[in-house]
Amino acid sequence: MKKGKFKIGWQKYEDLMEKQLSSPILATIMKNFAMQNLNLDDDMSDEELDEIVESHENVVPNIVPISEKLIEEMTLLSSFDCWMGHTNFDITPVIKEKLNNIPGVEVLKICSRYRFFIGVGTMFDFSEVRKNIELDILPKGD
Repeated sequence: MKKGKFKIGWQKYEDLMEKQLSSPILATIMKNFAMQNLNLDDDMSDEELDEIVESHENVVPNIVPISEKLIEEMTLLSSFDCWMGHTNFDITPVIKEKLNNIPGVEVLKICSRYRFFIGVGTMFDFSEVRKNIELDILPKGD
């Protein structure tokens, strides 16, 4: 790549989680799971299903599977200002180390070759942390 072409795109992790949790596919899975566990009829209308789910509101949360990973991610969201960084360059061990040493980066997870997650500490401003990250890790062109 040529000089000036390296970039980091930022996505608020809360928005990413909300998008995943409101997915129609997830809603269908949850509905099917509830129907199986409450022994409901497949031909039931959505309105009828909603009524039954509401009448079993104390039961449904106990039968809907919530993974430990989801609970961990919800805890992160409530404890940190969470962001996903998307890059168009490799996140090398050197870049990982630089990220880990930037003030305010309290949680760091390398998700893939081009993606990383950060949790910014409460006493830090994301815009400052972001600026420091970009200054420190954006590769300098040839």
